Amino acid sequence: MKHLLPLAAVALVVSGCSRNPTYKEYADLAVTVPAADAAAAPAADAAAAPPPGVSPAEPGGAGPVRVPAGLPMLAYSYAYGLSAPNQQVDGLRRRHEQACAKAGPTVCQVVSTSIADRGNGAISGNLSMRAAPAWLKGFRDGLDGDARSAGGRVETSDVTSEDLSREIVDTEAQLRAKTTLRDRLQALLAGRPGKLADLLEVERELARVQGEIDSAQSQLTMMRGRVAMSEITIQYRSRDVVSSDVRSPLSRSLGGFFAVVAASLAAMIDIFAVVAPWAVLLGVVLWLFRGRLPRMPWSMARKPKPTEGSPH
Repeated sequence: MKHLLPLAAVALVVSGCSRNPTYKEYADLAVTVPAADAAAAPAADAAAAPPPGVSPAEPGGAGPVRVPAGLPMLAYSYAYGLSAPNQQVDGLRRRHEQACAKAGPTVCQVVSTSIADRGNGAISGNLSMRAAPAWLKGFRDGLDGDARSAGGRVETSDVTSEDLSREIVDTEAQLRAKTTLRDRLQALLAGRPGKLADLLEVERELARVQGEIDSAQSQLTMMRGRVAMSEITIQYRSRDVVSSDVRSPLSRSLGGFFAVVAASLAAMIDIFAVVAPWAVLLGVVLWLFRGRLPRMPWSMARKPKPTEGSPH
């Protein structure tokens, strides 16, 4: 039992570094691990750890993402707004999308793309991509020329960055500590079995640690991907071409005049449609009862004016 205490102490220290609860049962496990293997484990972990400034290789990738020592690991995001004549908007968006597809998925990836026709010649589009910084620099330098060749221009340009250096370093350190703890737990289970309850507790702890390792590796993969490939979003919109025709104001005025005249005629027709039936009905009633109606004062003959010299 005495030779198990140092090994249990090492496991508890590593567990404390990874913010896990300690387990007193480890000291009671009847498991022996060769001293040579226990001493060689830290050296193997140190050898497997990447040097400063170098991120571990991506799963299935070509190799590690190398960042010069001392330089921050920045994730860049670019946003552009382009305007062009309505008949050129979709073609411009397609040309940029094809350029990304031609570069290949390892260099550029299309995240989303869309086009919308809002009517009256108003067209808007969107293109979101992730690309390697070297390729993206040449692409961004050519945006202004692409817009001008389509009869448009770059209206807005914005760039933001996020420093992920601390998050990546901290996550890598936590990952190494959890990996060391996992190896210790696996070593405990590899020896002679002890109490069943103790072994089940170790297995549960091993499963929890392995889950945290997988989560940390996923976070590292995401952050390294953001550093390795920058994001760019391009908004496209149609713009009205200003006409130099001097007859345009007159055409608009004439159009407004005829619109007002047409609206007035329509109102008069509506009024006539409402009044005409009642006027006809009233005329028929007056014609039927014309004999019974009293004579109007203006139908009586006017008396002649008296002449001079005549008796009153």
